[in-house]
Amino acid sequence: MAETPSEIANSLVPLARQPAMVLLESGYLWLDMGHFDKAKEVFVGAAALMPKSEVPQIGLGAVEFAQGKHDKALAAYRVAQRLAPLSALPRAHAGEALLFMGKVPEALKELKAAMDLEPESDGAKLAQALIQAKEAGALPPPKK
Repeated sequence: MAETPSEIANSLVPLARQPAMVLLESGYLWLDMGHFDKAKEVFVGAAALMPKSEVPQIGLGAVEFAQGKHDKALAAYRVAQRLAPLSALPRAHAGEALLFMGKVPEALKELKAAMDLEPESDGAKLAQALIQAKEAGALPPPKK
C-alpha cells in the first residue's frame, strides 16, 4: 500500500507524510544538539521541497531564535504566517520573538491572535504560556 502525499509536505516532488516528518524531525534534532548550521541546512532543504508549507519556516525561525537572532527568527515566522494565515503556531512564535525583541504591545497582539485563531491548538497553548510567563516576570523586560 503506497502512502499518499502529505498535506504537511505540499511538496514540489511527491513526498509522503512519514519521510516529510523524518526530515523535519532531523532538523529539530540537530537544533536540540546545538548544531545550528546543520539544522538550518535541513530546514532550508525542507522549505525548498515543501514551499507551500509553513512547517520548515517555523523550523528556520527556531534555529535563528535559539541563536538569539530574534529579528531573523521573526522574519521566518512571518513567512510561515503568510503560508498559513489561519494557523496559530506561526503567530505564537512571532509573538515570542517580538517579546524577546522588547516589542511587548505588538507581541501581545500576535499572541492573542494565536489564541483566537485556534483556541485549543498547540499554538494557542504556547501563546497562553508566553503571556503567563511575561506577566510573571519570567521573560526579559522590554528593551529601552
